[in-house]
Amino acid sequence: MHSLWRKATGLTLGLVGLSSLAAISTITLTANNLAGLRSVEIRPFGDFSIDPGEQLMLTAEGDYVTYSMPLRGAWKITDGEDLGYFKESQCDSAKTCTFQADNFGGEVTIFVEASGFTDEAVIHIRRPEPPKPVENPFEDSIPEWAGEPIVNLRERGIIYGYDDGRYGAGDLLTRGQLITIFHRTLVKMNLIAPRHDCTMVYNDVPGGHYAYDAACVFRRNYWTDSLSSLGPNDPVTRGETASLINRVLGAALLDANNLRLGKVLADGPYFRDVPLAHQYFGDTAVTKAVQVMQGNPDGTFDSDKTLNRAEAATIFWRVMKEVQEGGVRGL
Repeated sequence: MHSLWRKATGLTLGLVGLSSLAAISTITLTANNLAGLRSVEIRPFGDFSIDPGEQLMLTAEGDYVTYSMPLRGAWKITDGEDLGYFKESQCDSAKTCTFQADNFGGEVTIFVEASGFTDEAVIHIRRPEPPKPVENPFEDSIPEWAGEPIVNLRERGIIYGYDDGRYGAGDLLTRGQLITIFHRTLVKMNLIAPRHDCTMVYNDVPGGHYAYDAACVFRRNYWTDSLSSLGPNDPVTRGETASLINRVLGAALLDANNLRLGKVLADGPYFRDVPLAHQYFGDTAVTKAVQVMQGNPDGTFDSDKTLNRAEAATIFWRVMKEVQEGGVRGL
């Protein structure tokens, strides 16, 4: 009996010894792995120089003796906080973090701490080019940032001033004016053919109305809704404008820029005030991706703000540039 107990005890002690050895080996292996971490480095998916309004994904890359791997880190902006922001709310413990630049140029310093190591990197946001000086053909002043678009679209016969010679850059745009400018743009770019035999279906846009042709074409193409009235005198918001542009040209402009809709949506949100669940998230994501509507310098979009005539000229000037440069041919 004693001999059997001694054998069992010896077997138990042997197993305990093996378990202890395994535990010691595990601890030693873990310690060796941690000891192998030499530094952490902020690495960009691309280049540290970006344009205003662009975003840049960053990773905290741990440098070990024979390999490197991403590490969870605490990210923060230590200088240039007014020039952009982190898109992810969990950047206090993440392997990657995306920086969204606002529409200003300058230097932004990014800091990360991971596994006891730290690193800093500087993102260079290129300064926007100054507006091209133009000769103002109107009796009133036009903003410098919208001067070239306003004059260019006037020369193309897409926008006009008032009978008294003013342009009214700050005047609010209406739904009728929006579709009229859009319709003229599409015709001038040979994306659609002008129609003069269209039968109107909106009861508040009778024959002889300045927006008649545009309203008829947009309704027949299902670009505007199928209600009995258009509301041509109602103010139009920035969100509604993005929605209409996306509906008419979104797919064509994405294709011209070799962009996939799924990837564009997955990379969002793009604006501080347009979260993923916002009704205009998809529209604003597309119009930003194709560089038609960039938002405000502070990273907001103001989707409920009424569009003014200077903004409208700038937007459709960009539309024309994207159509030309992308080689869009018809809709």
